[in-house]
Amino acid sequence: MASPLATEQWWRKPFGMFQTNLREINADMDVEKVLDFIEAHGAQAWLIGTGGILAYYPTDLPFHLRNPLLTKRASGDLIGDAIKAAHGRGIRLLCRMDFSKVQPSVAVEHPDWCFRSPKGALQTHTGDLVSVCPCGPYYQEKVFQILDELTSRYPVDGFFFNWMSFNETDYNKVYHGVCHCPTCLREFPLKTGISELPDGPQSPTYDVWLKFAKGVIDDLTARIRAFIAERAPNAGLILGTTADIMFHEANNALGRELWHHATTEWVSAFRSYRANVPVLINSVTFLDMPYRMAGEEPHHFAQYLIQAISRGGNPSTYIMGVPGQIPYPCYDLAGQVTRFHKKWTEEVYTGMNPSAQTGLVRPDRLQQTGEQYAQSQTEFRGLYSGLQQRHIPFDVIAQEFIPGMQQNGSLKRYKTIILPDLGKLSQNAVTVLDEFVNNGSNIILTGSSGLDGDAFQLKSSPATSRKSFISKRDQIWSSYVCPIMEPGSDPQVYPAPIVPLYGAYHFCEWKADTKQYLKMLDQAPFAPPEKAYGNKQVNEPGYVIGKYGQGSAAYVSWTIGRAYHDLGLTVIRDMFCDVIRDLDAVDAISADLPEQVEITLNRVADKLVVHVVNMSGARNTNFGPPIPIRGGTITIAGAGGKLTAKSLIDNLPCDVHSKADHAVIALPEIDLFDVIIVSGL
Repeated sequence: MASPLATEQWWRKPFGMFQTNLREINADMDVEKVLDFIEAHGAQAWLIGTGGILAYYPTDLPFHLRNPLLTKRASGDLIGDAIKAAHGRGIRLLCRMDFSKVQPSVAVEHPDWCFRSPKGALQTHTGDLVSVCPCGPYYQEKVFQILDELTSRYPVDGFFFNWMSFNETDYNKVYHGVCHCPTCLREFPLKTGISELPDGPQSPTYDVWLKFAKGVIDDLTARIRAFIAERAPNAGLILGTTADIMFHEANNALGRELWHHATTEWVSAFRSYRANVPVLINSVTFLDMPYRMAGEEPHHFAQYLIQAISRGGNPSTYIMGVPGQIPYPCYDLAGQVTRFHKKWTEEVYTGMNPSAQTGLVRPDRLQQTGEQYAQSQTEFRGLYSGLQQRHIPFDVIAQEFIPGMQQNGSLKRYKTIILPDLGKLSQNAVTVLDEFVNNGSNIILTGSSGLDGDAFQLKSSPATSRKSFISKRDQIWSSYVCPIMEPGSDPQVYPAPIVPLYGAYHFCEWKADTKQYLKMLDQAPFAPPEKAYGNKQVNEPGYVIGKYGQGSAAYVSWTIGRAYHDLGLTVIRDMFCDVIRDLDAVDAISADLPEQVEITLNRVADKLVVHVVNMSGARNTNFGPPIPIRGGTITIAGAGGKLTAKSLIDNLPCDVHSKADHAVIALPEIDLFDVIIVSGL
């Protein structure tokens, strides 16, 4: 059934969303009051719990249980009431579906639908829900019957599928293992050629299973997308990386180390790949699933939304129940950011695309073992933090998207791509990256990037082979790199800066036409102090740069990002930024701001859009109120005095003056964030 609103792919235009994650007791909600709240919040779309575990409409399917409390409604149909009221106000209504679990009566009747642990046990929740498997008949067949019923009855504007995955871990964070249901036992050997399923991460074939599981989800996603496109062509699907709307849930979690840049990382990775495909950041107002009534810190929640819009994502606020029942403290700040996004949708956020010239590659779990991935993720985060703190504009590039970005042309906008300790690369990526350098651009490799055994895959790499490597702490502790010492100088007087080696160092054979920077100070005793001397400079470089075709490749043959992540010394960060300088790959845009501020670059039409995000409220586990930033500037090299700039928070022009051949933009006081629009470039 077609929506009465303007229909053609409405999600292509930026929007804000509000999600009511319904409980069984919310079947009698007053939809008009909820819509009053959503409109005041600034959202243009409503995601409402609809079906799967419980149906909030009068389903006729025997395996899809109706919410028994629908009898409290005069119509007996919450979804019918909600969609009529929402469309009457011009608000889109999307259906939240959760097919990850079924009622116990359904599980008894259809045991082949259910997840089975390696020991054959069911996975149950709160005593009356049973997890199902994406391989099984429920997902593969019955889900399509539910979608057919909904699209036949209601003019829905979209669908979101929650937790469509292989549920190795339950709500209580208990690990159950890899599913061993009858379908998995049959399909895994057929698809992989491996006779037995792994039990979990400790099994040697677990990495193969991860790829198998991804394949199952990708195939199911494609089928669901095709099904919805046929029956409701103007309903957007939020599901995975191949759907109409790409999705990330921004949340905090008990026991998980907080990565303060997680939201901007995810949005940037999606948008760098396909800037024309919308990204939705569904932001969680509560602390974690065990504490759904404990509201998230307001400024932490605001960071989800601000980071989302700074990279071109769509902001969404996600609550439990009905507005007003649980006093979430973040409503005010969430509404401020959502309304700001709505206000500037037409002028700024419609058609806004990423424009940084540097890309930092995020590692792909499916291309590495668990241990390798943990190390390369740490390398990635260390380099991310260093670039952000030095205000070097960059986008995140997902490793798995590199070949696709070459095909769709989005890789061309980058001047430099950084590969952080990624190990062996896919052959497609190797071909793409060598061509990228040959055509006049740059790559920076760190650690093991591009190593297949002891051979370097990339023809553009300055190294030809690896002789050996060190990675144990007793091998690398008390080793350093520093500037090259003058011949005949005192061997106990060292030039600054001295940068500690940490993690892993790879000893390589180098191409003849490369240039080496810095040299290693070999190990010496580090205790007791009477014997802590004798580090000798040896002929092993801190980093190397070589030409390839029209471009250049730099190789930092040790884990400089992991070193900065774990040690935090600015000499490590600054050494890496020197590599970018020595490649002559520094962006024309720089900032004089505290390192706690992040800047992102986008363009819309002929204007530069600079989001300035104040992250000074960062804490170990969340964000508190930021410290206002005064006196900051943004400098654009070679732009002279011809530019104009405007602050969107103040909606006032910024002072712009010339310094040499550069344009210097004076920023107003930055509280949570600001958006600076630069014209005349």
